[in-house]
Amino acid sequence: MSRPVITRFVPLLDVDVSGGDGRTVTAYAATFAEAYEVNDQYGHYDEILNRASFNQAAGRGFPGVQPLFNHGRTIHGASSEKWSSPIGVPESIKADGRGLLTVTRYNKTSQGDEALELVRSGSVRFQSFSGPVVRSAQPRSGPNGRPVIERLVLGLRDYGPCTFAVNMGAEIVAVRSQLLADELLGDLSPDERREVIAQLQQGLPQLEPLVAPDLLEQTAGGPPAPVFAGPSVEMLALVNANRRRQQN
Repeated sequence: MSRPVITRFVPLLDVDVSGGDGRTVTAYAATFAEAYEVNDQYGHYDEILNRASFNQAAGRGFPGVQPLFNHGRTIHGASSEKWSSPIGVPESIKADGRGLLTVTRYNKTSQGDEALELVRSGSVRFQSFSGPVVRSAQPRSGPNGRPVIERLVLGLRDYGPCTFAVNMGAEIVAVRSQLLADELLGDLSPDERREVIAQLQQGLPQLEPLVAPDLLEQTAGGPPAPVFAGPSVEMLALVNANRRRQQN
C-alpha cells in the first residue's frame, strides 16, 4: 500500500548566506512540537511533527534526497522542466532540538544562481520539505475544534526554497556573505565588535552563541568572518546603531 506524501512549507525569516563566496544556505525545512493548521487532500486539521519523526530516515543517511526549488513544480502544481534538476548538493541534514536543519551548497548553474538570488534578495521567503508519512498517532481533539495529528515517522524526498508556506516556524538561519560582514561590522574594531555582541547576548540570551569565535579576533583588513548565527540582519543593524547613539 502506498503511503501518503505530504509537503510542508515554512517561512525564511532570517535570511543570510555563508561560505567564502556566499553559496552555502543553512535553513530549517521543518520545525518540531509546534502545531500548525493544515488544509490538504487528507482533511482540515492541526499537525505536529514529533522530534524523532526523521530519526529513521537519518539513520539511513537520507538516501537520494535532493534540494529542489518549489519541489520541481510551478506555483500551480504542474511539473516544471526548468526546476526539475537539483539546485544544490546537501552538505548536512540533521534533526536538532528545533527542527530539521539543512545545509546546502548551491550549484553554479543558471537554476542554482537564480534560486540563490531569490533567497538572498528576500523574493522567496519559504523553505519546504516533501516526504512520505510512515506512521502517525491517532487523531485527537484540539483546542481549535480541529483534530490534531502527530506525525511520528516521516521520510524525506526533497527540500528547498519555495513559494508558499504552511508550517510557519522554520526559517533560513544562515545565509552569510562577505558583503553582509563588511556592511554591518566591517568598520568596527575588535573592542567595538565585543560591545555589539555583548548587547546582543544581553537582549537575546536564547540565541547563544551568537557569533563565530573568530569574529572577535578579526582585525581590519583581515578575511571576513561569519557574522552571526541567530539574530536577524535588522536586529544586528539596530544594536550597532544603538551603540553608536550611546557614544554620541
